[in-house]
Amino acid sequence: MVCYYDVFRHPLTEAELGRLVGFDPGPVVDRLVADGRLERAWGHVCAVGSANQVERRVARTAAAERRWPAARRAGRLLATFPWVRAVLITGGLSKQSADADGDVDFLLLVEPGSVWTAKSALQVFRRSLPEGIRENFCTNYLLATDRLALDERNMFTAMELATAVPVHGAAWCVALLDANRAWAAEHVPGFGWSRERASHAPTHAPMALARLVEGMTRPVAQTLDRASFSVWNGYWNRKYAWLPERTRSQRFKRRPEIATNHLHDFQGYVLAEYARRCVASGVPP
Repeated sequence: MVCYYDVFRHPLTEAELGRLVGFDPGPVVDRLVADGRLERAWGHVCAVGSANQVERRVARTAAAERRWPAARRAGRLLATFPWVRAVLITGGLSKQSADADGDVDFLLLVEPGSVWTAKSALQVFRRSLPEGIRENFCTNYLLATDRLALDERNMFTAMELATAVPVHGAAWCVALLDANRAWAAEHVPGFGWSRERASHAPTHAPMALARLVEGMTRPVAQTLDRASFSVWNGYWNRKYAWLPERTRSQRFKRRPEIATNHLHDFQGYVLAEYARRCVASGVPP
């Protein structure tokens, strides 16, 4: 865990480390510090030579605390949209790390057959907002509720699931974690804590307008979603024609049950850096 978070220059508190590993890490940390394999600094646990990162981590956590009220309001608003069944905050903010003007990333669980319709509606909404507010609504991962098992099964994805903060839809948030728990817990043993937190997430009642829109579009839902998919597929293929098709397909997932858009291979970078740190520390990734 310490090697992974060192990629982000993000020392962990012992409480955070305990939640991730699923037990009191104190005795193990004591031994590793005594052996010169970890360091303790100002209430944080970090890789050897990384104590100077604690000040940065504390500052970014303070910035995250200031961002949370707006992020939660954004999450509650997204919960009122048609087809949205659950809302989770991911990315840096979910790990108590943020820039003052950084993005707020969301994972949305969506009614099957409406992923691309929902994506289009959310994009229109986001583009209508002033630039300073727009970054609070980065809905860059949509997943249908009937296909919750993820196909990317690695430390990065497991950590994103384990740290995702549910802000709407307890039942569906729990279902997402349960659908991925068997493999994710191999990377993040404290996955049970994440499930417990998800079970207490609020569930906001849908707005009457959202119910009306869903009812009105239900007879043409499949046609509408296919049309939305076609528009997005064509747009990404034109805008990112310079990317090889295989790379484009990996970064812009385009299937009926999932819509993601990550231009840069941040996941690949993180996993490579994590593996490098594990090798240097003599531990398996």
